[in-house]
Amino acid sequence: MCNRKRSSCAMFAILPKVAGSFTCSNCMLIALLEDKVQQLEERVATLQRIRELELFLEATENTVSTKEETGDTPEKEASSPTQVPDIWRNVTQRSRRPRVRADCLEIHNRFEVLSPSMEDEEQTPFEDLSLITVDQVYEDEQQSQYSGNVQATLEWTAHGRTPTKPKRRRVVVIGDSLLRGTEAVICGPDKMSREVCCIPRAKIQDMIERLQGIIKPTDKYPFLLVHVGTNDTASNSLQKIKRDYEALGRKLKQLNAQIVISSVLPVERRGPGREGKIVEVNSWLRKWCKQQRFGFLDHGLQFLEDGLLASDGLHLTTVGRNVFAKNLRNLIRRALN
Repeated sequence: MCNRKRSSCAMFAILPKVAGSFTCSNCMLIALLEDKVQQLEERVATLQRIRELELFLEATENTVSTKEETGDTPEKEASSPTQVPDIWRNVTQRSRRPRVRADCLEIHNRFEVLSPSMEDEEQTPFEDLSLITVDQVYEDEQQSQYSGNVQATLEWTAHGRTPTKPKRRRVVVIGDSLLRGTEAVICGPDKMSREVCCIPRAKIQDMIERLQGIIKPTDKYPFLLVHVGTNDTASNSLQKIKRDYEALGRKLKQLNAQIVISSVLPVERRGPGREGKIVEVNSWLRKWCKQQRFGFLDHGLQFLEDGLLASDGLHLTTVGRNVFAKNLRNLIRRALN
């Protein structure tokens, strides 16, 4: 008979005449599982105790560092006159030399009037991006990888010029479903101040409605990159697309941001009418952005190469999405530097 008294074990009915104790295989497995569970519980309890000790040590270190910063060290507390017993008396050595009073010198910059104000510098764009091609973006990336990124702004203090870290500008990339999967490449250099807003099947009118909730009034001269228009070329006429872009431009000018418009990517196997319409839209868009003082990123015919467009001729492959994301990232780097 099985020596484990469980209602699920029926060995006592099968082997009633077995002498001594008997344990079936199922009960042995259950016993092993119970031992494993007990060991895991003990290990979890040990880890919890270790974590509590770590938290206690961290809190102790923070307390000590805070006291060191404020000057309340144990040595100073012990040497302070408030903690000296009444039976002791502090005797300090008195110097006979007279104390020399140092005159305070006021240091200022007499050429400060000639230097441009910081507010004017922040309101002006870093570079004219009226027409940027993909080749120019890659040339700039090869020439300056890091040197242009670490330029600190200078401000006048009482002791002269001291470098300070530049303020991070908020970067927003907004567009249709072609932006899906580009977040890691675009936001990788600075995830705290960059974001990608992908609106599936978005048209130009949809972008106008969504812009109000994306750019915040507290953002100081943000950078906004817009990629839209592919879905509009499927059904809208050229005149309708131009009117929608003009309405979008009026909305963008209200945001007080640096604006760059991305060209519409080419498509394949969608008919000669749509392919020709995309060429006309990009040609008009280049001139319109220059008139509106917007930046314009021209992808050209780069995505007609093999392996960049998917089988439907509209969306991008994994390689094409990576190329597209790098184009946008390099443009952002050029604009911010």
